[in-house]
Amino acid sequence: MTGLAEQALAIANLKARYCAAADLSAADPGAARDLFAAIFTEDFVGDYGVQPLKGAQAITDFLCTAIAGNSEWLIHMLHSPRIEVAGETATGDWTVHVHLKRRATGAVDVVIGRYSDGFRLTPDGWRIATVRFERLE
Repeated sequence: MTGLAEQALAIANLKARYCAAADLSAADPGAARDLFAAIFTEDFVGDYGVQPLKGAQAITDFLCTAIAGNSEWLIHMLHSPRIEVAGETATGDWTVHVHLKRRATGAVDVVIGRYSDGFRLTPDGWRIATVRFERLE
């Protein structure tokens, strides 16, 4: 990849694949796991407001069990992206709006917050290296 715009678009598409995999995880965790395999770096570090998540397997397990396990369906919507590319690393900030239906109660909930992500360019393309999610009450 040469231009900053093309790299920023690749990063935005990567984050969109993250959201699509997260949404799929409630209905088909196996397929979501396959998608997540091409999204995170092996040394991923995440902060979702619970215990720190370290490694690609930890984040995949968290998204496919703790998050999706309690939901019949989810739909992530990202807004207001700010992506800054600096060589083989990048940062991205997003406003996120999620609707989900709880398995236990059938209630439809809304989660809003912000993602602050770190990305790294690998031989296989851009991957998510860090995520910090801040839920707004």
